[in-house]
Amino acid sequence: MAIAAHVVLRGISKEQYDQVRTEVGWPERPPDGGISYVAWWEGEDWHSVGAWESEAAFEAFGQDRLGPAMAKLGIDVSGERTLHPAHEVYAPCSVTLT
Repeated sequence: MAIAAHVVLRGISKEQYDQVRTEVGWPERPPDGGISYVAWWEGEDWHSVGAWESEAAFEAFGQDRLGPAMAKLGIDVSGERTLHPAHEVYAPCSVTLT
């Protein structure tokens, strides 16, 4: 079942985000099961909403790619996450804006 995942990392700078993004290889190597992704800041807190094919795909990305990348860079922040069953996921095209 597809899910929507809202993740918050408190106190992550844009520079740290860019370092993690490079280390993970996003978007050059999209995560298995990742459908869509949007990120933004509210004050000093990073937020993202992603659509995933399943909770297992979301968990695998965190465990196999994101977690190790953050550890390698010395970023020790626990994410706050909220997962919801997706009623619909609509992604008419792929666009990367940075």
